[in-house]
Amino acid sequence: MTPLTLTMQAFGPFAGSETIDFTALGNSPLFLINGPTGAGKSSILDAICFALYGQTTGNDRDAGQMRCDQAADTLLTEVSLDFRLRDSAYRVRRVPQQERPKATGEGTTTQSAEAQLWRLTPEGEEDECLVARKVTDANSQLHALIGLDANQFRQVMVLPQGKFRELLLAESKDREKIFSQLFQTQIFQRIEERLRTQANQIERAVNDHRQHISGILAGGELESEAALAQELAALTPQVEQARQRFETAQQQRRCAEQMLGEGQALQRQFEIRDSLAAEKARHLEQQAQITAFQSRLTQSDHAQALRPYSTALVQAQQAFTATQEQQRQADSALAAQRISTEQAQHAFETARQRQTELPALRERHRQLGEFIHKGQQLSELEARWKTAQVAWQHTDEALKRDEAQLDGIRRQGEALGAALEELQNEFQQLASAPVELSRHESLLTQRQELDELIRQGRELDAQQQQATQALKGRQREAEQAKRHTTEQEMRWHQGQAALLALTLEEEAPCPVCGSLEHPAPAVKHADIVTQDQVETARSAEERARHALQTAERQVHQLAQQLSYNAEQTQRLSHQLGAWASQPQVELQQACEQLRRQVGRHRHVQGEINRQNAARDERRRDWSALDKQLKAQRPQVEKAKEEALRLDSQCDQLRQSLPEDVRNPLVMRQTLIELDNQISEFEKNWESAQQALAETQTQQARAEEQLRGANYQVTRSQQALEQAQAEWQIALQASSFESEAAFQAAQLEDNQRQDLARQVEEYQRRLAELDGALHNYHAQLAEKKLPDITALTAQTKAAQAEENTQLEAWRSLDGRLKTLQGIGQKLTAAHTAQAELEAQYRVWGTLSEVANGRTGNRISLQRFVLGVLLDDVLIQASERLVRMSRGRYQLVRREDPSKGNKASGLELDVADTYTGKSRSVATLSGGESFMAALALALGLSDVVQAYAGGIQLDTLFIDEGFGSLDQDALDQAIAMLSELQMGGRMIGIISHVSELKEQMSVRVEVRASRLGSSVEVKGALL
Repeated sequence: MTPLTLTMQAFGPFAGSETIDFTALGNSPLFLINGPTGAGKSSILDAICFALYGQTTGNDRDAGQMRCDQAADTLLTEVSLDFRLRDSAYRVRRVPQQERPKATGEGTTTQSAEAQLWRLTPEGEEDECLVARKVTDANSQLHALIGLDANQFRQVMVLPQGKFRELLLAESKDREKIFSQLFQTQIFQRIEERLRTQANQIERAVNDHRQHISGILAGGELESEAALAQELAALTPQVEQARQRFETAQQQRRCAEQMLGEGQALQRQFEIRDSLAAEKARHLEQQAQITAFQSRLTQSDHAQALRPYSTALVQAQQAFTATQEQQRQADSALAAQRISTEQAQHAFETARQRQTELPALRERHRQLGEFIHKGQQLSELEARWKTAQVAWQHTDEALKRDEAQLDGIRRQGEALGAALEELQNEFQQLASAPVELSRHESLLTQRQELDELIRQGRELDAQQQQATQALKGRQREAEQAKRHTTEQEMRWHQGQAALLALTLEEEAPCPVCGSLEHPAPAVKHADIVTQDQVETARSAEERARHALQTAERQVHQLAQQLSYNAEQTQRLSHQLGAWASQPQVELQQACEQLRRQVGRHRHVQGEINRQNAARDERRRDWSALDKQLKAQRPQVEKAKEEALRLDSQCDQLRQSLPEDVRNPLVMRQTLIELDNQISEFEKNWESAQQALAETQTQQARAEEQLRGANYQVTRSQQALEQAQAEWQIALQASSFESEAAFQAAQLEDNQRQDLARQVEEYQRRLAELDGALHNYHAQLAEKKLPDITALTAQTKAAQAEENTQLEAWRSLDGRLKTLQGIGQKLTAAHTAQAELEAQYRVWGTLSEVANGRTGNRISLQRFVLGVLLDDVLIQASERLVRMSRGRYQLVRREDPSKGNKASGLELDVADTYTGKSRSVATLSGGESFMAALALALGLSDVVQAYAGGIQLDTLFIDEGFGSLDQDALDQAIAMLSELQMGGRMIGIISHVSELKEQMSVRVEVRASRLGSSVEVKGALL
């Protein structure tokens, strides 16, 4: 996070609105915030921390207490901060809760706390609103963006007054929380939690399986697995014996059921035979009735032979009665028709008298038709005259409207011409913008390359310095390894000499020099060097030599890269010319201005095309409308002449019509009445003629029908007499004594069929019964009726015995299967438990190690953070050694903490004067400040090197320099200058006069009775 602009209004000691433009201090500046005590130097850090987190740096004062007492009542207390985070810029504005005057009326009202957060455009304008008002939303959003909470921010980016020792003296758990945020090592914590969760789950599963095994045995009412095995061994033969007893009882039950079934079948045969005999006896009781039915059918057959004569006599009687009825109806119809003929003759005479009035009515009808026709002509002419008059008015109005439109088109064309001329002038002025934009964009690309080369040059310079330092270290290591190898070889030779000295004997020649005397033989030391140790030393020397060569190659490569970087930087500086020394933002602004000009150039070109098109369209409209007007003027004159002509014709036609017939409605009504009267007279005459003819024809037809009816009566009477004679002859020749006997013997067809059916069914059933009885007598001739009761009792006894044996077998077999199932479950449970225990041995061990429950009680995350802390302490110790003139180094405490307290991240200070390490809490005030400053700078270096999600590119230090002597102060300023050259913004708050003399870039804070003010000095304006 890098601050860009800070605006404070009615905040702390600042009564008005004060703005600090940090960008004016230069890129990655090292500057001093200077001023007298109480002027408001620390309030600047309070404002930054308040803008980001809603808290002050010391957190001793509430945000609502930061209002300036000298501020005007109408001025709100608020802080606004623009800052850059990675590649984006943001603006945050905060207003604490405070009392303000009411908008209307007297008194005050409470202004609620609010916060806004925006993402800024490259030009510094507000773009996207991330938080509109809510304070909690702004806190969470900024925490997510920066990656630190307020306390962590105060410990690693802002070292406020009196707080610089907190990170130095923090406990392991507090330092772990800060470092995990800085280095994004939460994944290791998640690994710890995952391992702990998995181990706990497996441990619970193991306990559950143990309980499960106990539950399995308890479910089988077993005390132990040995009892299970013993009961299984005893129960297996018992189950087999019970199964054999059940199979024997089952076979006996099947034999008894078979005998019972055979006896029941034989008994049913006896019962069926007796039932058939009884049914035959009941059937023979119907014999007399069946004989009567047969006699009745015979009489019916005889009566069937006489039925034609009887039927003919009945038909002749019916025909005679019908002809008599027809004769009576024909006589009545003739009398009624003669009356209708007389009435039709009277109506005919009346219609003939009215027929003489028709000629006068038709003449009147013709005259009325002529008048109506002229009236219609007059109406049509009047309608045409009105239409022509309306058309004349419309064409005249359209002509006037088009003339006005033509004049408007002319004025529009003149306005378009003037606007087009202005646009063309502007287009000519902007013609060079695209070429200039291309040139400036090329310059901007080169400037960006130049800045990148400068940044790379700084990095390469820093890398070269580090590589040079590393080379020196490798040289020292190589020399030490060489000396160590030489010492080891010498000690090995000395050891070999001592071994040879052990073999020397008096008066015996020395194997080395041949002397017989041995005045000073080599003495064997306790730590004789072996050949393997010599070889190990030689290998170490070889590795140190290779490391030295690698360091030398790296230094050489960095030197070449720096040379190439310098050449490219000089080339781009020459190509850029004056722009090489100008700020990049000015070149970007020039490009942006040219882009706007190019956009305007394109817009003007498009506008010119649109204006030309609009002017051409106006010209076409003017030409078409002018042509239309030339064609409209004759049409208007023609419409006027047509209206006057029709008006004259209407006057002539009105004069030719009488006054009393000029009403068309009355004339049409009279004409309709005449039409109805004439039509009625003609229709009555035709109806009378037709009715008279029809009645005369119907009367003749009625007379003819009466004559035919008389003839039919005579013929039907003769046929009746003949049928009566034939019936008497046939009756006398038959077996019936009288006509009543004949009628009694007759049967209907359905009665005959029913009697015949009953006789047939009786004979068929009698034959069936005879056949069945004969078969059963043959089958049962030598058999006796079985004893079903005894057979049934025998079967039930066999079934009872089978059920008893089955229950005994099932009981024993069920217990056996239960025990076998328990055995299988126990086997599976033991297998699963063994697998879980094997898993727990792995996961449990990993969990204990990762969560710090063994050894030094260092968790996985704290172990990783310890490695990172070692890197931090290496960087911090380099600076602390320089500031303390070689006395102090920061080291990580290796001894575990007492009790169950987590350890691994505690700090000690190594004192070279005493050769011992002691707690950092034993340092004095100035020494603590130097250690805290070194730790903060080292932490910043390592975080930046690891390129994590959090960027520590800003550091504010509030006081502490007053506790340093001149030498330590110079060393601290030198280190901060080095850090600033690496791309950090360093702000120092102090009233130490030596700092003011050494640092030209300053933010001066002045105090007065009306409130403090801020002035930036030595800035790159």
